[in-house]
Amino acid sequence: MATIHNRLIIVSIAIGCTVFAGCNDSSNPKPTGFPTTVPCVVTITQEGTPLVGAMVSLIPSDGAKDWLFDATTDASGRAKIFTYGRKAGAPKGKYKVVVNKTETEPSKYTMPDENDVVAVERYYRDVMNEKLNSYTLVESEYTEPGTTPLTLEVAGKTAETFEVGKQVRHLLPAH
Repeated sequence: MATIHNRLIIVSIAIGCTVFAGCNDSSNPKPTGFPTTVPCVVTITQEGTPLVGAMVSLIPSDGAKDWLFDATTDASGRAKIFTYGRKAGAPKGKYKVVVNKTETEPSKYTMPDENDVVAVERYYRDVMNEKLNSYTLVESEYTEPGTTPLTLEVAGKTAETFEVGKQVRHLLPAH
């Protein structure tokens, strides 16, 4: 019989596989008005080093908000852009490039023995109520469409590299 921890892992994997398969299944018809896309890869560096695990979003310069164009950077700082998580690439057009990367302090709690149901329940309750600080790791000017100096024009297959300044670690406001 699977433990609570193992069940959570199994459910998370199943949901992830379902979402991934659903988003990338070529037999899944496009929604009405889904844009035509062209390949688009954005590489993000910080102080000349690839920025790993950053969320890169393309915001249409015309202000349209019909579709999401984003991806997360890999170990080389590359983000292969997807439109609404369904199709690789972005529609032709002009965009503002927004880059975000955050980290949260690790929990002070340690997972107890999985067979101790009471301790496991207490652990999850404590973790859910724990107040942890979160930090942004990218200078604020790059994290908002209104302030980012980064722009991109997608006119065909596009690959562009952007630098997001110095390494920072600024405390984010608590929610």
